[in-house]
Amino acid sequence: MATSVNVSATSNADIDGLLAGTKWSGTISYSFPTSASTYGSYSGGNGEPTTSGFSAAPVQMQAAINYAIALIQGYTNASITFNGSGSADIMVAQSPAANPTSYAYYPGNYAAGGDVWFGTQYDYTQAKLGNYYFTTALHELGHAFGLKHSQETGGVANVAVPTAHDDSEYTVMSYRSYVGGPLTGYTNEQYGYPETYMANDILALQTLYGANYTTQGGTTVYTWSPTTGQEFINGVGQLADGGGAGGSANRIYETVWDGGGVDTYDLSNYTTNLSINLNPGASSVFSTTQLAYLGNGHYASGNVYNAYLYNGDTRSLIDNATGGSGSDAIVGNAIANVLKGGGGNDTITGGGGSDTIDGGAGTDTAVYSGNGANYAISYNSTTHTFTIDDQRAGSPDGVDLVTNVEYFQFADGTISDTALLGQLAPHVIESLGYTSLVEVGSNYFFNPVAGGSGPEFSYGGAPVAQGQFAWSLIGVEAITGGYEVAWKSGSQFTVWYTDNNGNYMSSAGVLAANGNTLQAFETSFHQDLNGDGAIGVPSSAGGMVIESYGSMSLVQTGSNYFFHPVAGGSGPEFSYGGAPVAQGQFAWSLIGVEAITGGYEVAWKSGSQFTVWYTDSNGNYTSNSGVLAANSNTLQAFETSFHQDLNGDGAIGVSSSAGGTPIESFGSTSLVQAGSNYFFNPVAGGSGPEFRYGGAAVAQDQFAWSLIGVEAITGGYEVAWKSGSQFTVWYTDNNGNYTSNAGVLAGNSSTLQAFETSFHQDLNGDGVVGPSAASANGPHFVEAHHGDFILR
Repeated sequence: MATSVNVSATSNADIDGLLAGTKWSGTISYSFPTSASTYGSYSGGNGEPTTSGFSAAPVQMQAAINYAIALIQGYTNASITFNGSGSADIMVAQSPAANPTSYAYYPGNYAAGGDVWFGTQYDYTQAKLGNYYFTTALHELGHAFGLKHSQETGGVANVAVPTAHDDSEYTVMSYRSYVGGPLTGYTNEQYGYPETYMANDILALQTLYGANYTTQGGTTVYTWSPTTGQEFINGVGQLADGGGAGGSANRIYETVWDGGGVDTYDLSNYTTNLSINLNPGASSVFSTTQLAYLGNGHYASGNVYNAYLYNGDTRSLIDNATGGSGSDAIVGNAIANVLKGGGGNDTITGGGGSDTIDGGAGTDTAVYSGNGANYAISYNSTTHTFTIDDQRAGSPDGVDLVTNVEYFQFADGTISDTALLGQLAPHVIESLGYTSLVEVGSNYFFNPVAGGSGPEFSYGGAPVAQGQFAWSLIGVEAITGGYEVAWKSGSQFTVWYTDNNGNYMSSAGVLAANGNTLQAFETSFHQDLNGDGAIGVPSSAGGMVIESYGSMSLVQTGSNYFFHPVAGGSGPEFSYGGAPVAQGQFAWSLIGVEAITGGYEVAWKSGSQFTVWYTDSNGNYTSNSGVLAANSNTLQAFETSFHQDLNGDGAIGVSSSAGGTPIESFGSTSLVQAGSNYFFNPVAGGSGPEFRYGGAAVAQDQFAWSLIGVEAITGGYEVAWKSGSQFTVWYTDNNGNYTSNAGVLAGNSSTLQAFETSFHQDLNGDGVVGPSAASANGPHFVEAHHGDFILR
């Protein structure tokens, strides 16, 4: 036999408000006596066994008590045995002395202690799961195990359960059907009563008897019937509300305790818009028609409630959730969850832990608590999976793997998966010389121009982030032992030095734009850093580089000019009529030189006119091309030889063998106008399809928009248009036939800026290809390798 012992307060009113003050110690027995003599000399009660009309408890109430005992065994470590109709610690029977309803005695070391009595004025044979009679069994057995009424003070701490939890949603020990409800009688509908002990009850019972973590300790899948409300555990049907009658008896009103293992709420058979929340104490709504009506216009806030954590132990948390075909809202908890949206337009919040999120079909949104800049984001193009890595202290959102999600909602804005992919693409800041400065998301990499990948730029052991310093990165070049990196702020410059791994080591200090030190750096960086139109220090000794495209460099030394190899060494002096060509000798500006068979070709410019001179191998003038118009095919043909965009039209060379005019030739595809029509020609050479709309060739001025770019994509082409400050992008098939469009895009929109990366163009004229500096608070990204974007 068990003995009754006193218990102590916990200082938690949600628990103390239910603790009567005693509990059982040892193995607890219970029975259903059929004879009053079983009670013997009965002390501490109201003479229930000897009152005329004593009888065994109705079999329906015995079934309800057995069900409640099984629940308590599942929640707690209490040792409970059944003693048939014999003597026991908890004896359950029926007596007119318990009228008008029923009651029970708290655990006590006296004859009546722990006994449960049902009155005779109510027909307890009607007990079915979910109705008043059945839940009465749970309530009275709660008293027998040491629980008091939640609405009353007294007990171990002389407190009631807090008002917000004093109702049937949180405890079967309350007289209130809903929060703030009357104490004069329950108002629940017939089958609208709790089907289990609720969250406060479970926590109080576990405080008395410990928590059972073996309950459903393996892999467990919970499902429910949308028509009857019956619960299934791993496919096995449980006791059904109203006996499974369905109709008005299809309510789901329960709390789930699962002690461990991998657990899943699987609602894939539902077509309603689900609200699933896996946090402890939270509720989930599967169907509004299956919500219990609590009376006076009040419905239960959920169908299924999660138990609280006992002593913070997360083993009892539900791990996973699967939505149905409706538009669901799914919220995870602090552990690693697998959250699947299913069909519909779902909103999924992983919360804490490293979650796996699968939006499924429909247009889905993943929700994160921080600003976009708080996350490192990468993409695996093989598995089509985003990795969202929370970089904040403690990583409150964890590291999530996300598939089949179309939108990502951050605290500072929502971005589409397409735009996010566009931001993940590398953006080349400069690629002069042998090293390319590449921005990937908010970080920078030093990649060889010839191909392959280089180190990430780091400072103090962490990647340098966009906007971290009040300077703009403008160039990088490999040097012995590492790299030199150029920065600019207004009219000031500086150069940093790194090791071979891209880690900052030292700097050259602040450099003036017109200083010899900065101009000396220009030669190393292969750039006109200060924008004075020349590369290097103007001096008779070292010379000033006018241009160094291709294999030859045009260098001014003093007032004269030399043709030096870019690879190093010296070349001939430029001469005319046997004398050196002098600065200002002709009313033309020298803009380029390149070696050709037998000598050199030299480009000049005057306003919108050009000419090309030829020299022998000693730099002596021999002949010229005559004056060339800026838009002439002859001049554009020279551009290829000089490796320069001589006429400033944004393209090098004539991109159409048919004689068309290139509109743009960035990326792999050139937009060429031939007559009044347009063609998509490969930049590498050859011809492409004609641009067509509605089966006919697109003609110049056919639409009130200007064509500004084209690029080949999978299955066809994307074509950029502009009208004032608005843009749009059309899609065509492989034959150049229009198929669809992206709608009107604002010049400062993230969608347009994402398109810039694909078009290899600064479409909106903000000076940046891809997201602008104004997007510095956007997501934080990492570098791409082997088709994937991987975290560094």
